[in-house]
Amino acid sequence: MSLRSDFKARILAGETITAPGAYDPLSARLVQSLGFDTIYTGGYMSGAHLAVTEPLMTLTEQVEVAERVLRSVDLPVICDAGAGYGDPVHAMHTVRTFERAGLAAIHIEDQVYPKRASYHAGLEHITPLDEFLEKMKYALAARTDPDFVIIGRTDAFSAVEGDMDEAIRRGNALRDLGVDAVMPRGVKEREDLDAYRRGVPDVPLLVIAGADDITVQEYADLGYQIIIYASTPTIAAASGLRQVYESLRDTGHIGINAPQVAEMRAEVEALISLPEYQQVEAETTEREFQGRGRH
Repeated sequence: MSLRSDFKARILAGETITAPGAYDPLSARLVQSLGFDTIYTGGYMSGAHLAVTEPLMTLTEQVEVAERVLRSVDLPVICDAGAGYGDPVHAMHTVRTFERAGLAAIHIEDQVYPKRASYHAGLEHITPLDEFLEKMKYALAARTDPDFVIIGRTDAFSAVEGDMDEAIRRGNALRDLGVDAVMPRGVKEREDLDAYRRGVPDVPLLVIAGADDITVQEYADLGYQIIIYASTPTIAAASGLRQVYESLRDTGHIGINAPQVAEMRAEVEALISLPEYQQVEAETTEREFQGRGRH
């Protein structure tokens, strides 16, 4: 069974899926090494990783980030496909591009396109429901592998033009259209999460975690099956580097002692398979030096 078909089967079986975010091969290897079985590559983290905001990032750039993550691990990858990068024909091209790249799943949202940077400040705008459903209809028709998961995302809850009722209306419409899961962005508080689950039954729900104090089990108890961590890797990496380099600037030392550096470097080298390569060299190209003493 392929990673994609296995991922689809896990959704259909009702399994709770936790997908930590990763935006490059190293972070993806770290996720895999910790025993997680799914990875999420989101637009926010990809855009930050490239030092541009997500609304300015192209389809090609997002696919390239996701492909690098995918090639580095043996895990299914869920990827953010934005607003489908345009109209119905663009959404069709988006689905075909991500599917050919080998991703297990994508989500497409109802934000206006081109996306606006101000949505990160809470000024979100959504397209009319009929236009979004038309786009999603063609997106669903464009896939060739039925195991390729397409998730419908609505930002109506926090959009200028929306509210909870509109988010529920769109969630039900997406379910009836035939998406594999529904993603209500902006629904964060426990009472709102509960209300949305009750309002949109009979479809797997995906939730963005990491900006709250809700555990995976609590999300599952609220009825959310796929839990992704979208901004976590970016803010964690930036915070860790800032701490080290602030110490370097202020004290002339990175604030990590030599044994700690050695231990941390060994962890990184294990993630990038360096011990394996060294073992191969020991058995091949370095054989003539084996047994020689140092002179």
